[in-house]
Amino acid sequence: MAKQNRKIASFVALIVVVVMLFIWDKASDGSSGSYADNVISLDSCQVAAYFSPRGGCPEAIISVIDDAEKSIDCAIYTFTSREIAQALVRAYERGVAVRAIMDRNQAAEGYAKKRYLMNKDIPVRVHIGDGIMHNKFLVADSTIVITGSYNWTTSANRWNYENIIVIKSPPLAKIYERQFGKLWKKFE
Repeated sequence: MAKQNRKIASFVALIVVVVMLFIWDKASDGSSGSYADNVISLDSCQVAAYFSPRGGCPEAIISVIDDAEKSIDCAIYTFTSREIAQALVRAYERGVAVRAIMDRNQAAEGYAKKRYLMNKDIPVRVHIGDGIMHNKFLVADSTIVITGSYNWTTSANRWNYENIIVIKSPPLAKIYERQFGKLWKKFE
């Protein structure tokens, strides 16, 4: 029964992500592009769902980072996890292209990993303008997307009720990469 519930939760989370992508893409840049640009078939993708507290979220994120071979782009609202930051540095040091975008207010907090990443020569940009940069996603090797409500913090893992889904889908990764590219350019 628990396995069936996880499958249902994974499917529901995936549907929510796809709907969020449609809304998010239009709201974030005001473009008049077609929603059809973000429609993909998910017939052959792999999806895994993780829930906090203590449900394997940071371990799943670190595993994807440690397995990345070419690129990692991440847009994270709150990022204070030492272990995830260290995984990004390990990836960068083995030749993976790593970039991060953070919310300006969250990045200024004392435990935020912006300075740590920048000191390791990882390019980091912060949100500029109105609103907040509330994204929480990572794209690895143009193949895997991690997204959900999970902030990269100790609190998220120990006490908060948050989630991520890890989706292996190159077409979905392209959509997220396109959005990351828009944000990267916007926050120059």
